[in-house]
Amino acid sequence: MEDILRALSTYGFPIVLSGLMLYMAFRFGIILLTHYEQKLDHKNHNELALLRNQISLTIETLLERAVLKSRASRVYIFEFHNGVTPLGGLPFLKMTNTYEALGKGAKSELHRRENMPMQLFSSFVKAIYEKDCVVMDTENKSDEYSAMVWATLEERDVGVAVCAKVTGLNGKIIGYLGFDFCKGNDFNRDTVYDAIKIVQDVAAEVGALLSVDKRK
Repeated sequence: MEDILRALSTYGFPIVLSGLMLYMAFRFGIILLTHYEQKLDHKNHNELALLRNQISLTIETLLERAVLKSRASRVYIFEFHNGVTPLGGLPFLKMTNTYEALGKGAKSELHRRENMPMQLFSSFVKAIYEKDCVVMDTENKSDEYSAMVWATLEERDVGVAVCAKVTGLNGKIIGYLGFDFCKGNDFNRDTVYDAIKIVQDVAAEVGALLSVDKRK
């Protein structure tokens, strides 16, 4: 017992001091690691925000060029969202107009088309899923689409609408691209169908960009 007490009195303080220094070093290491992780998260957040901003600018540029090339009154993107389980055969519940480019004299619809129930436009959305391209002429209304679809086009003063699905890199349909040719603007119904190829090409580019932006 005397030998143990003598040993503690001789080496106890250095042992305690070493333990305290080890603890302080450990705590300092935790602080440094936390600070590094916070800086890394901040850097990643800034880089992601920059990437998303660049993607948005690229999409806007694509739509503006499409307006000029097709002479459409309005070019826009609707994205499908809030879907978990199918409702009435539709895998999504709502759709929102997220991008828009306008031709001369056209009025913006962007902020009026948010969280629109897809069930109200089920015939149109079904066609988007099944067809490569959908063309709707308000002078020749077919029974294929509901009265709600035609009423919405009339409300927007649309003469002809040309739409194509927007597909993500994983093959999932995430929305559609639309070209509106408004009655108030001069357009030739015989040539407006030339926009079909433009719509499909732009939809493919937009789908890739939205996939990167939202990991769809």
